[in-house]
Amino acid sequence: MTRTAIIIAGDRAYRRQDGWGAAFAAGLRRHGWTAVLSRHPAPADMLVLWGVRRQGAIALQRRHGEVCILERGYVGDRFAWTSVSFGGGLNGRATFRGPLDDSSRWQTHFAPLMRPWRRRDGYALIMGQVLTDMSLRGLKPLTMWNDAARALKAGGFDVRFRPHPLSNGAGLPGIGTLPASLSLAEALAGAALVVTINSNAGVDAAVAGVPTVTLDGGAMAWPVAGHRPETPPTPDRAAWATALAWKQWRMEEIASGHAWALVGGGTG
Repeated sequence: MTRTAIIIAGDRAYRRQDGWGAAFAAGLRRHGWTAVLSRHPAPADMLVLWGVRRQGAIALQRRHGEVCILERGYVGDRFAWTSVSFGGGLNGRATFRGPLDDSSRWQTHFAPLMRPWRRRDGYALIMGQVLTDMSLRGLKPLTMWNDAARALKAGGFDVRFRPHPLSNGAGLPGIGTLPASLSLAEALAGAALVVTINSNAGVDAAVAGVPTVTLDGGAMAWPVAGHRPETPPTPDRAAWATALAWKQWRMEEIASGHAWALVGGGTG
């Protein structure tokens, strides 16, 4: 029986993503699916969405079939990679499929990025996020950041805050704010540790070898981070990195059907 996927490719998110929806449709068709690009979610064997803002559509689709979520990648050039997950959760709350214990993909694409854990003097860096981002839905980010800052100060840390580039530079009361002109790499270079709620900047920090604290289970860096605003652990990152490499795909891998062959989970 031919399976049908509704791929929501008419909204602004897909236009920004330069054809990821069309590429996904092409890949599905190579596996015998009927893939329909649409502006409107509708129950089908699978509904494919960019991001998780359409919570009503996700809830309805869960009663009928598969939910597939596309989002920016997590490591490397995030504009060149897109994550493919299932279940309708975001990032660390999503289900990922594929050969997650095969290290070859990490070695091929990302291994040079991984730096040894470091222990050095520097500031405790709190990473800001866009307050309206779906990753913060149901959380109280300002309270969490301020609580973390107080705990870090009590622990003797010099605390700095890095506003998200899209947040107009808003800082935290009583906390040094890094200048907007400072790149993420430059901010990490001066950090002894990083604290984030669930920003993917935590992945950048962990890959760069900066001990990382993540305060919410939706963080992709959660498995290799501490979860309290204090000096975090520095665990082995090999298994985490190996799996991470299979959670994101290039457009040509998606369009060719190669990605679906590995993540389709027996669904065609």
